[in-house]
Amino acid sequence: MNLHYFQRMFAYNDWMNRRVWAAVIDLSDEQFTQPNAYSIGSVHRQVVHTMAVELLWYSRAHGINPESLPKADAYPTRDLIRARWDEIGRDWHAYLATLSDGDLTRWIEYQYITKTGTEPRRMRLWEVLTQTLNHSTDHRAQILAALHAVGGRTLEQDYTLYTWDHPDE
Repeated sequence: MNLHYFQRMFAYNDWMNRRVWAAVIDLSDEQFTQPNAYSIGSVHRQVVHTMAVELLWYSRAHGINPESLPKADAYPTRDLIRARWDEIGRDWHAYLATLSDGDLTRWIEYQYITKTGTEPRRMRLWEVLTQTLNHSTDHRAQILAALHAVGGRTLEQDYTLYTWDHPDE
């Protein structure tokens, strides 16, 4: 495991988020906010949740423990979502650029939010990075399913597609 791996995977994550976002932009406002009983709900709620969790783990990696995740109501438009998500992506990439391979084993301590309060937790930085990427992949799949459910277009999110467009140098 090395830092270059995570830098590349975060680049893939952003690339894939943008590809899915292009399908989200094609939706009507009605399709974007149409309720969905699965997981987080509408496409709108799914994309805000995915963005918010990327911010949550970024904050935790910096020793900040947010008390809650931003809700979809705080981001009522796609323009607001995209602007904030772009900022979070830039912050992640800037942060990753400051790290060394040795930093990946550093412990990250944070408060896990439960229904009754918080519990102290800790993970290695490489685990935080892995969780961030895994969570985004999971929710992109849910967004793609929600896009299909409302009649939107879907696409593949295979990592190989990224490697074809962005050969590692």
